[in-house]
Amino acid sequence: MSESRIDSPERDFHHPYTPYKIQLDFMNALYDTIEEGKIGILESPTGTGKSLSLICGAMTWLRDHQSLSRLNSYQGTHQDDSEPSWVREYHEKTLNEQKLRKYRELEARIRRVRDTEKREKTNMRTKNWLGLSNETRNPLKKAKAADTNNDEGTKFIVGDWDSDLEDVKSKSGANCKEISNVSSEVQELLKKLVGQTGNNREDEEQDEFDEEVKIFYASRTHSQLTQFVQQLRLPKFPASELCQSESNLRHVPLSSRKQLCIHPTVSRLRDLNAINDKCTELQQNPVDRKCPYMMNAREVDDRVKSRDFRDRVLSDIRDIEDMAEIGNSMHVCPYYASRGAVQMSEVVTLPYPLLLQSSYRKALSISLKNQIVIIDEAHNLLDAITSLFSMAISYSDIVRSKSCVETYLAKFSKRLNGGNKVYISQIIKLLNVLELFLVGFKGSNGAEVSQNDVLLKDGVDTINIFKIEHYLEKSKLARKVESYATHLVQSATIDDKENKQKKKKVIASVPVLSKIMSFLMALTNPSNEGRVFFEQVNGDRFLKYLLLDPSFHFKSIVEEARCVILAGGTMEPVGDYMRYLFPYVPIERIRTLSCDHVIPGENLGAWTIATGPTGTDLTFTFDRQRIDMIGQELGRTIANLMFVIPDGMVVFFPSYKYMEEVCLCWKKMLPNASMTLWDQINKRKTIFQEPRDSAQVEAILSSYAQALSDKSAVQQPLKTGGAILLAVVGGKMSEGINFSDYLARGIIMVGLPFPNAKSADMVAKRRYVERITYDEIQQRELALLRDQYSDEAAIPPSKIVEIENACRQAADGASREYYENVCMRAVNQSIGRGIRHAKDYAVILFVDSRFGNARIQNKLPKWIRDRMTTGPTTDMKIGSVLRNVREFFKAK
Repeated sequence: MSESRIDSPERDFHHPYTPYKIQLDFMNALYDTIEEGKIGILESPTGTGKSLSLICGAMTWLRDHQSLSRLNSYQGTHQDDSEPSWVREYHEKTLNEQKLRKYRELEARIRRVRDTEKREKTNMRTKNWLGLSNETRNPLKKAKAADTNNDEGTKFIVGDWDSDLEDVKSKSGANCKEISNVSSEVQELLKKLVGQTGNNREDEEQDEFDEEVKIFYASRTHSQLTQFVQQLRLPKFPASELCQSESNLRHVPLSSRKQLCIHPTVSRLRDLNAINDKCTELQQNPVDRKCPYMMNAREVDDRVKSRDFRDRVLSDIRDIEDMAEIGNSMHVCPYYASRGAVQMSEVVTLPYPLLLQSSYRKALSISLKNQIVIIDEAHNLLDAITSLFSMAISYSDIVRSKSCVETYLAKFSKRLNGGNKVYISQIIKLLNVLELFLVGFKGSNGAEVSQNDVLLKDGVDTINIFKIEHYLEKSKLARKVESYATHLVQSATIDDKENKQKKKKVIASVPVLSKIMSFLMALTNPSNEGRVFFEQVNGDRFLKYLLLDPSFHFKSIVEEARCVILAGGTMEPVGDYMRYLFPYVPIERIRTLSCDHVIPGENLGAWTIATGPTGTDLTFTFDRQRIDMIGQELGRTIANLMFVIPDGMVVFFPSYKYMEEVCLCWKKMLPNASMTLWDQINKRKTIFQEPRDSAQVEAILSSYAQALSDKSAVQQPLKTGGAILLAVVGGKMSEGINFSDYLARGIIMVGLPFPNAKSADMVAKRRYVERITYDEIQQRELALLRDQYSDEAAIPPSKIVEIENACRQAADGASREYYENVCMRAVNQSIGRGIRHAKDYAVILFVDSRFGNARIQNKLPKWIRDRMTTGPTTDMKIGSVLRNVREFFKAK
């Protein structure tokens, strides 16, 4: 990544501390990117205050954007120097007045909303004083409303469905949405009349806040969002010149039901899908069994409580735990009530899925039009998008779904209208075709499956899958079927073993109809966006859809937002984002920045070790014939390094399997040796090994830190060297774990963690890269030839052959580049774990001869690359590196 030139005026970013130069560069680049409406790919190493820089840079722009003093910069480009000065002054005055009037109107709208809330709150208090309120202190003890039409089974039945009108009618009333014998003008009038509710005007006023620019900040994990919110509390920003009554930073955190649900029964469920389904079921229950924390927008008392919740959330900077606490204290569902705070906020924090999936944005009523979108930890973005929109269904899933839908239809057939029966029968047919396809498929494991082979079989082409998807969404059939299956489970007796086994089978038969439908919808995507594969795992057969083109699903965000910022500690290699995420964006609209680290240059040493103590070449590939030899050589290399690296060492391996194989080598007793390599290393530095089980990670990390901080261990013979942690690239310790100070004075990267080149996923992705590269080069070169020759037939065949050869060569190169980039992104994320603050120091050692390759080195972060002393003329033997490392720590 090339460092963008920073040529901006001095700005006060209201940073809580005195910012370093690289932080000023970062904030200026961020500010300018937002101002110019560009896409920013900004890299600031972990430990350099990236989160604070994001907050200060973006919020300073937001407050300046609300200030009259910024008008001059906006107006300057529209002024004509040839006009008289009085004309320009009048023009500026008019624009200032228009801007001021706009914000005064905004404040007036806020006051009207507040006045309405105050009146309704007063009315509610009056009702409470008179004993007229229908609200009780404990929502779980609300009086049960009479439910005179609730026989067993009614709650499982979908509403009537008219196949022609394609909409659901409630059992208790008619639906006026589309009436075939009424003109469109009358239908529009009916819609307006139906929409005239008491709070309609208020909703319109609140919706106007959507026009105001907000910052949407997304990160991958809940813990990362919590850390960001903690940083959000540190800076203090001045009141806006135009919106003085709304001067406090207004923030709302959004999250899933798993984090925000406060219902005692639902929140105890562990699976997110189970939580979502149970929540939806409670909402659809009769009044006496609905979720008591869910506010009814038609009830004035509930609207008042929802607004009180919103105001309390916006009154301070809250994290997810605060939202749950407020919801519990006010007896209001924080998952739904938090949406009302979005319109009036300045900063919205949310996890990746809520931002990246349009269905979630729609459900949360989030509009990104003209908004600032910041995606942190964006080195994960390509993989996150691919993961979100890739899916798999199994043969057992299909069989269970079909069985449950058939059971549902048999039970309620007489109570379903014709429209429902038609669609349910089509769903059963789809499931039957999928079942027969998987049973009869003869391909090998990993074989590619044509989408048409699935969609155009046995009459499926006559079924409109989009209508099926629409029907499932509107009718909620999948949840009704699941609820009925659960009901059968709960109704079953479990007095004997036979019934216990039956119960287990029924539990397993809860359908996954929604997942199967999502898979079928994915098959309707253009074939160049994804591929379908067959897999067989543990006796079950799978169809897997793999997304190949992440730009398609990200494009709507880029097109709607004012600007999109991708930020991370390790964004290299940046070329993949340009090529696979923004292929449609002109290069001049993308700003890149790679910051240096805050540490002095002498606080980091980086070297490549190409040969071990016995002169063996250190090139790590999973070769069974060399694993023992190279594993022993690696052990001898580490045994030498531990004498010159103090305190803690973290050694990253390409995979768990490779790490385990190497450890077995170290534990073997060699001829003429008094002890194993494992024992030699463990005597000097206590060895800890990353477990496969994530539940054990915290205990291993605690023991590792304790071994380094335990002063009594230093006094023991041969235990003066600290500890060594064996970890895995892409594992549980390669991201989100801080190995600062003595926890990692040495980071050792063993080998290059290339993904399995023969896996179906990687083969498909590389073929996709080859295809788009080939087509791009071919179109460009043929266009140039057509310009040279007036008649296309006159183009010499040799020229066509030259173009084809050039296309193949470029495609092969792009495929290799992509493969290397996947590897190097994982490397970069791991090696950034060791330097965490300005006074920290460490060495990074790349133990593999391939790290001496300039092409590989150019994919390392700039702050590491600039400090590497490895080159064509540099000695990469272990002896030379040992001397350099010894001198490095001797100077500390």
